[in-house]
Amino acid sequence: MTLILFCEYSIPEAHRERFLAWAREAPSRWEGAELAENREQPGVFVELRRPADEREASEMKKERLEGRSWSEMEVWVKGGREGLRIWTFAPVAAVTAD
Repeated sequence: MTLILFCEYSIPEAHRERFLAWAREAPSRWEGAELAENREQPGVFVELRRPADEREASEMKKERLEGRSWSEMEVWVKGGREGLRIWTFAPVAAVTAD
C-alpha cells in the first residue's frame, strides 16, 4: 500500500521570501518530499511524502511536528505550531463496474 503524508501550512506574505530562501539553502531538508506552493494562493504550501508504512508515516509526522526542521520554520507559519496540518492518506480501492 502506498501512503501519502500530506503537510499543509500558510506562510504570510511578509515572511514568504525569507521562508523560500531558507527552503532553498538546504535541499537535504526536503529529501524524499515534494514541496509545492499553491498557484492561486501564494504562501499556501504543501509537502508530500511517501512513507513505506504506517510506522514510517508516524515517524515522519512526529519529525514535522517536533523535529528540528519544524522548530526552524515555526516562526514563519501562520498560527505557529497550530498552523501546521498533517494527514496520512491511503489509496482507495478501485471500484469496477460489472
